[in-house]
Amino acid sequence: MKRNKRLWGILFIITALIITQLPVSEVDAATSASDFRMEGTTLVKYRGTEKSVSVPDTVEIIGEGAFENNTSVELVVLPKSVKKIEAYAFWGCDSLEKVILGKGLTEVGDFAFTKCQGLKDMSIPGNVRNIGIQAFADCVNLENISIPPEVTSIHDTAFDGCSKLVFHCEEGSFADKYSENFYEKQKEMPEYEDVPDYPANEPDSTPEPEIPIVTIPSIPPVSDEDNSSLLGSTMVVGNQAVVFIDNTSPTVFSSDKTEGTDSPGEKALTETVLTSPHESIPKYSIVDGRLVVDQAYYRNNEIRSVALPSGIVEIGQFAFARSLVENISLPDGVENICYGAFYHCDALKQAELPQSIMNVAPKAFSHTLWVDNFLENGEGGSGDFLISGGVLVAYRGNSAQVTVPEGVRVIAAEAFMNHSEMENLILPESLLVVGEGAFEGCSGLKNLTLGEALQKIKDRAFADCSLVDLKLPAGVVEIGLKAFDDIVQLSFSGEMPDMTYEASAQRLSNEKYRNYGERTEDAGVSVTGAENMSASLTGANKSYTLAVVRVEQSSEMEKAFFRNLQTSIPEGAVLYDLSLTDSSNIPLTKLGRQLLTVTMPVPEAFGGQELRVAALDRNGQLELIASEVILLDGVESVRFQTNHVSLIAVYGTGVSSENVRIVNMSAPKGEEGRIASLQKQPLLIVKWLMIVTLFIIGIWFALRKQGTNKLLRHKI
Repeated sequence: MKRNKRLWGILFIITALIITQLPVSEVDAATSASDFRMEGTTLVKYRGTEKSVSVPDTVEIIGEGAFENNTSVELVVLPKSVKKIEAYAFWGCDSLEKVILGKGLTEVGDFAFTKCQGLKDMSIPGNVRNIGIQAFADCVNLENISIPPEVTSIHDTAFDGCSKLVFHCEEGSFADKYSENFYEKQKEMPEYEDVPDYPANEPDSTPEPEIPIVTIPSIPPVSDEDNSSLLGSTMVVGNQAVVFIDNTSPTVFSSDKTEGTDSPGEKALTETVLTSPHESIPKYSIVDGRLVVDQAYYRNNEIRSVALPSGIVEIGQFAFARSLVENISLPDGVENICYGAFYHCDALKQAELPQSIMNVAPKAFSHTLWVDNFLENGEGGSGDFLISGGVLVAYRGNSAQVTVPEGVRVIAAEAFMNHSEMENLILPESLLVVGEGAFEGCSGLKNLTLGEALQKIKDRAFADCSLVDLKLPAGVVEIGLKAFDDIVQLSFSGEMPDMTYEASAQRLSNEKYRNYGERTEDAGVSVTGAENMSASLTGANKSYTLAVVRVEQSSEMEKAFFRNLQTSIPEGAVLYDLSLTDSSNIPLTKLGRQLLTVTMPVPEAFGGQELRVAALDRNGQLELIASEVILLDGVESVRFQTNHVSLIAVYGTGVSSENVRIVNMSAPKGEEGRIASLQKQPLLIVKWLMIVTLFIIGIWFALRKQGTNKLLRHKI
């Protein structure tokens, strides 16, 4: 009996020790053994549909593609027996939010977690030595990763596309040195500045607007007899009606048939309304029937095929990026495809471009099936060239002598970038435009023949080439910033061309794209054109100038109020045209992750009132800027922050400022983590109470003596 009691005591102690090893949130992770297909100690395939998966402790290797494209799993717990995660093991597990890696793991294989868009945090165990090729590539929501000093090999591409990622590692370690290079590379990732906080395929969680601005008339959705058949069909974007969509993941709730649509199964995606989670002003996905706005259908997982009607002239930045679109047909009249418009449309296998296209910006078609298939095996191309609608989109050759085919009108941005093997280049007579950075980094290029019809040479078109002397045709009317290196001696057959710059040069972070005058050592922002106004820029390491011009009236602002709020500009609103520049004198409109803070006296007419600050975005649509009324040296002032510099309107609401609720512009970084920690405390308390209780009972069973037991029974 005594031996049995001691045995029970030992079991209680062992149970307590086991519980200490279980993370609080993973205690309930359990999976049926039949869901795992094994070959020896290798997990070949997980066939279950559970959200929480606990891998058996008999597994030593997570095999190639074991969880690939599993859209159910959200949590995976790997035991310490797992030593290796092979290639593609968790590729495309979009719902995967958390992975607990066992302490026995030594290697994270190539593409192991590629495209796991739900991952936000990751902790690498101390036994890991190697992180492979694109192991975490395009985990676009991965924000934090902890890497121990034992890791001595991380592939350069391991975290490609992780625009939000922050490394946590020991100073001086391999990971620390890797992170320094990564952060520089991160700044050039297409989405780093544009959509760092854009929600990814989440349910609509738009908060109630912090700032009630103007009562917006209710616009009912257009009726549709069969909404269920809409999503996933061909979509024609038009302007005949207004429909509301879920702004966090633009899913169309209603649409109408567009006149002139012939295909019987084709639906009309009319001009849609987007509402930013951070604003209370609705926005349209199509502006004035001409512009598909920036991020209009970003991450849309419903669209498969898009046919745009006539009238559209521009496809905005990241307009369809990371969507599931498979085919696009752009109508004649589209002139400009902006930065990253179809970036990472992994399913896009065909794009039909019209003869009207005059500009294809950087990253417009990067990482699409269309371009990738061409670059890898030449599919869909004409020899070494991928051409559509007279636009040369990509080049895959490796010859020292290159002759671009006749019929090409436009060379897309970065089409030939870094082809250092090229020495001689002949451009066709049909060519009108050489795109931004088209031949940048072609360091071997010494001889260049230009066609007489050439009109525009865009920014950095021939930067970092080996050209020395060049005569430009008489038809050239525009030359972009740093189109040629300074050593190139240019001569002109006609008049001196205009010096121009592209939108990329107006991004604050693209300092190397701009030309500089005399540098100054003073860092900060000086304000001109307005009294008692001050400004600052986060992370400013040089001098900037904010020019402020009082504007009496603006047709652009008036049009924006009517379009977005169906009302005129509020009475008495004061308009200011803001322009931020550095020593290059190029207006800096997109500030990315850096914020411009402006403080100005409250206009006299609005003293004592709650104020609003409205601005125009890049597409000319109205948006609110978070603002607060403060007292600065006894003067009532309004302070606001923005990462886009434009025309603004300041106006009062008629509500007393005594009732103003200060808008919290951004919560401290540590606050979210602190709250999460507090939420876990009750579970931690329960867990450790259980451990202590089991441990005490175990010791009591194991150590108590038989005589003591008899005495206790006798007394009872």
